[in-house]
Amino acid sequence: MLVLFFVLWTTFQSPQAFPDSIQNLVSKTENDSLKAVLFYDLGKHYYGIDQDTAIFFAKSAIRFAEKLGLEKIKGNALNIMGVAQLIRSDYEDALKTHLQALKIREALKDSTGMLESNLNIGNVYYRNGEMAKAAEMYQKALVYGLAIKNLRGQSLIYNNLGNYHKDRWTQNQDQKDLDLALSYLQKSLQIKEELKDSHGLVNTLTQLAELNMSDRGKASGYLLRALDIAEANQDVENKINVLNELSNYFLQGKDYAKVKEYALKSYQLAKDASSHFYISTTAEYLVAAALGQNDYKAAYEYLVVKKASDEALFNDNRQKVREELLIQYETERKELENQQLIQDQEYLDLSLRRRNELLIGSGLLLIAFGTLFWFQKKNHLKLKNAHVQLENAHVLAKEQNRRIQSQADHWNETNQALTKANQFRDKIFSVISHDLRAPFSSLHSIIQLWDKKLLSQDELQEVMPLIARDTHSLSQMLNNLLIWSREQMGVEEVQLSTFKLGELVNENVELLISQINLKNLDFSHENQTELEVHSDRERLSFIVRNILMNAIKFSPERGKIRVDYPNGSEIRITDSGQGIEPEILSKLFSDRVNSQKGTAGESGTGIGLMLSKEFADSLGAEILVESEVGVGTSFRVLLKQKT
Repeated sequence: MLVLFFVLWTTFQSPQAFPDSIQNLVSKTENDSLKAVLFYDLGKHYYGIDQDTAIFFAKSAIRFAEKLGLEKIKGNALNIMGVAQLIRSDYEDALKTHLQALKIREALKDSTGMLESNLNIGNVYYRNGEMAKAAEMYQKALVYGLAIKNLRGQSLIYNNLGNYHKDRWTQNQDQKDLDLALSYLQKSLQIKEELKDSHGLVNTLTQLAELNMSDRGKASGYLLRALDIAEANQDVENKINVLNELSNYFLQGKDYAKVKEYALKSYQLAKDASSHFYISTTAEYLVAAALGQNDYKAAYEYLVVKKASDEALFNDNRQKVREELLIQYETERKELENQQLIQDQEYLDLSLRRRNELLIGSGLLLIAFGTLFWFQKKNHLKLKNAHVQLENAHVLAKEQNRRIQSQADHWNETNQALTKANQFRDKIFSVISHDLRAPFSSLHSIIQLWDKKLLSQDELQEVMPLIARDTHSLSQMLNNLLIWSREQMGVEEVQLSTFKLGELVNENVELLISQINLKNLDFSHENQTELEVHSDRERLSFIVRNILMNAIKFSPERGKIRVDYPNGSEIRITDSGQGIEPEILSKLFSDRVNSQKGTAGESGTGIGLMLSKEFADSLGAEILVESEVGVGTSFRVLLKQKT
């Protein structure tokens, strides 16, 4: 995989930590030129850790730079914004932004800036799959790098050109591309050695090892040298990566003892660093080593570790989404507070100015008292004008307060929408993590065992019914999940029509007849052929189908299911199943009920009844449930009558 370097001038210098006091300085200073520089510095600080915040600060710097005609700061801020957009994978916006920055820097004849912009435009093309255009931009950047003797920039460009030809060689196996890749990476390695760039050295040595796998002695030499550098600099992340590359190197040579030796070292470092990603990656090599040594017990143990790490990594990503939403909300809230503070300060300044004017007027009146009437009349006129201005200021302040309140209401609505979106994601993640991952993991494990020839044909035949059951269950789960997601997002509206209720029930019975026959159930339908209702046919069909599926699912072998119509606006579905516990019955239609296994081990998502309740509410209908444990359950759907 190509390692693209997002080049900024800050990359050519040591990292700088920015204290919160810089943001306070921005809010206090009246110097717009200083504000432009400070906003640029803040954007430069945040682009690698929080792209949305970086873009916000970069746009603020651009606004002040345009106001004052500071073209160099504007070009630098555009470059920061383009890199942040590229990290967010907004390729089209990133390309437009970098082209704007390049145009400004060409006008200023800023060689370092042109090197930077051409390299970043190449990175955008490469990430977007336009490799030839990327290589062309890298060559343009190299011309500037050589002209101004910028060694660090040259090393990054050589590294990117080396990766470009490495990827081409991987695709077409052209010896010319391999030679060029080796040549560029060797040049990058030479410069990094001169600059004593230990982190960059490890990356380049690892890439050279990948290209020299045909010469195993040379490849291992590059990897061992990279390991020595990582250990000397106590670079834990690079050390783990190199140890994993060594594990992969010996795995290709089927030297399972060496695979285990290096993978165990990497595994211990990953555990010490509490990195779920690296624990999962390293555990995969340990599984391969154990299988190669026929140590199936160890292979199983590390497989369990890998699965646990994958689940933890999934939860970490889920938490990250929540934190990003919270940061977005906090940013918007702080911006609103800043606007409020600015408005308050402006009003206070205005009040102080008016108060000073009144004091000056009063002083002049006292001094001039007893003098000529002309001075008295003039001072009276000044006081009158000041009063009119104060009244106008008061009206302006009231209007500003009204606008601030309107903005506050708008942000409150936005916050509620974000909260609702967060709850929707939580529901989705919960369903996927608890109900979909388990069947997929089961199928994946069986396929892995078959692929590694650890299952015989007879054993495969034994697990085929389990595979069929799981895939059928997954199909039902995904169907319900799709319908539920569309309902949550408000995609579908209620479509009312008049139709025969008995025909709708019969259609759903035909869909489920194989499951009814599989359990030898005694099914009866007291069809009233002339009974018609006015409702949404698809939503009502979903409700009936889900209740019937639950009746089949929780009915025992040779149980009974009955469908009848007590009156013209009611459907009743009764089964002789196992019944529902009172504590579950009380929260049956909420999202707090986990899916229960059926009498034959059937699975579900746990959202069928919840969505049925939401559909019923949208139709003005009501679902009533009566159940007795060990006797059975009766569902009654009370439809809204025609008016």
